[in-house]
Formats: sequence, structure tokens, C-alpha cells
Amino acid sequence: MKLKTIQVRVGEWKLGKGAVRLKSYGLGSCVGLVLWDSKNKIGAMAHILLPGPDNQTPRHPGAKFASSAVKNLVEQMSKNGAETKELIAKLVGGANMFPGKFNPEQEIIGKNIGERNLRAVKKALKELQIPILAEEVGGERGRTIEFYPQTGKVVIYKSNGEVKEI
Repeated sequence: MKLKTIQVRVGEWKLGKGAVRLKSYGLGSCVGLVLWDSKNKIGAMAHILLPGPDNQTPRHPGAKFASSAVKNLVEQMSKNGAETKELIAKLVGGANMFPGKFNPEQEIIGKNIGERNLRAVKKALKELQIPILAEEVGGERGRTIEFYPQTGKVVIYKSNGEVKEI
């Protein structure tokens, strides 16, 4: 059986069910969030760009901001047959790309954008009581990820050639 590949671009989320593979390229400081309902074999992936909008920005319908991406994914998965109580999460990304050059630590805003993205995603998951089953986060390397909703498998390709499964 040939798998259909569905690309998830920056600021997007996609649902997957059946013989599909969700794939996102170029996760640096962005966070790749995978939600999976193992009972119903439904999954979703988001490529989250920023922790949250400023106060003037309305809720974003996609996955640009962690604060709305998690809620959007859960709502859409529920509409498509997933059970919220069955959801688990896997996180990838949140790297500190170009440390010291473009992402210096600043006391005013805290740590680098990758770390802030991760904190925001984890906070949103905690609020919805969705457990994090696995993560491959931080560091200083970019990643590409593939998610297989039939099995829940996430394959990570690091920019240094390392391949890992979570």
C-alpha cells in the first residue's frame, strides 16, 4: 500500500487518517506538534512558529501560534472522530538556531524563541490535560519530521544526518 504524503508548512496544521504520512520540513526554533488518538487511529500535526500573538492579534485559525494551534488541532480532531481523552502528544523542534548571534538570551524576554515556543506548547497541552508521550527538542540542529497516524510513529531527520524514532 502506497502512502500519501501530506506536507505541513510553517504555521499550518493537517489531519491524517489511514494510509497517510504527515511531513514537515525545516523545524528550527519552530515546534512540530503531533497529536494522536491511538484508539481511533487519527492524528494531526502542526508546525508552530511563535509562542503567541500580541494582544491585538485575534485567534489565528492555523498553527502560527502555540496558544491557538493546540486548541485548533483538538477541535478539528474531535470533529473528525477523535476522542479528546485518548489524545497523546509528541513534540519535536524548539532548537536554539544560531545561538549568540540571532537568538541571544535577554533577561527581558527570557530564553531563545525555541525554548519559549516549547514552553507555550507545553502550557497549552497541560491546560487541556493532554499528556506528552515523547519529545525530541532543544539543541542547535534543524529537523524534518514524518508522522504516521496508523501507528503513531514519528521519525525525525536531524540536519546532521541522525535519524531517530519516537
